[in-house]
Amino acid sequence: MFIMMNGQAVHTVDELLKNFSIDDLIYCYYTGELEIFLTELQEHEKASALKNIPNNALLLLRLYNIFGIEPELTEEEIRNSFS
Repeated sequence: MFIMMNGQAVHTVDELLKNFSIDDLIYCYYTGELEIFLTELQEHEKASALKNIPNNALLLLRLYNIFGIEPELTEEEIRNSFS
């Protein structure tokens, strides 16, 4: 199982963070791919946390929290810190 992140097929959470893209993360969240991906990786706590995110302005903050990302970081800073 993989999802696309920043034009790359990612197979692990580490790869997701190395290729981080806000747009792709939100897209995968809304399509349900992110939950399936995390469940396949046995990341049940993260997958379960997705179900508790309200569909409003807090979405991005909650996604960042699930992955342990500081909200003030840019996409490039996120990718670089996990490379």
